[in-house]
Amino acid sequence: MALQLKRVFSSPIFVGTLLLMFAGIIAALVCAGLKNGYVEPTTWFMITYLALLAITLVVAIADNALHRYRLALLTMIGVGLSLNVSHIGYYINATIGTLQAMSASLIFVEIPLFFWVIILGSGPGTYLADVCGMDGKGSGNLPMSDVSMSRMQYRHTVNSATGGARSSIAEYYTSDLHQSVISGKRPDSSAVVYKARALYPYEANPDDPNEVSIVKDEIMLVIDDSGKWWQVKKEDGTVGIAPSNYLAQITS
Repeated sequence: MALQLKRVFSSPIFVGTLLLMFAGIIAALVCAGLKNGYVEPTTWFMITYLALLAITLVVAIADNALHRYRLALLTMIGVGLSLNVSHIGYYINATIGTLQAMSASLIFVEIPLFFWVIILGSGPGTYLADVCGMDGKGSGNLPMSDVSMSRMQYRHTVNSATGGARSSIAEYYTSDLHQSVISGKRPDSSAVVYKARALYPYEANPDDPNEVSIVKDEIMLVIDDSGKWWQVKKEDGTVGIAPSNYLAQITS
């Protein structure tokens, strides 16, 4: 999936927190350079680590992969928070103004780091997700629920529904089960048919031909909702799987 920097600018939350991080890192770097003889060696490691962390966040947003790497990002941010807090406490008591200024700069890095821990740990429907527009009502486009779960559960559902005779999506959609779904009949409890609306845009993984891309507010038919990846049929006839937390059933 190609990187698209426009995603970084799709939300003022992304722009604000990342700008604050980079500004704090650059200011800390300048202060450390001015008083290099008074700076602990671990400070340079910490500044480098924070810079790489900020770049990683930018890449994850541009790749539309925050949901895929959420746990890894939370771990990295946790390490960064710990390193940053310890250095803030050390330099804030310094008698040299430049080192105190560096401590203040690190505080500006701490604020967005703390924010990212909360936002990455929150899910759709939470207060912070609503404020950040992560529920599809604002400018954000990325739900924070984890959609990187294995497709094995989905394929197991397909195999179970077809008696274990079919292992591919293509074979499933040529099966009697698929034909019964199209005709509106339900041979068993695992087959469902109703309309759903896309809450968020989703780009299909190019490495998985079973996935389908969806756009926000797109209407589609849900064929099977027994797992975290739902079988859907789009208006153009395309069939495949999409993450369930990107979809909402249309009740009226």
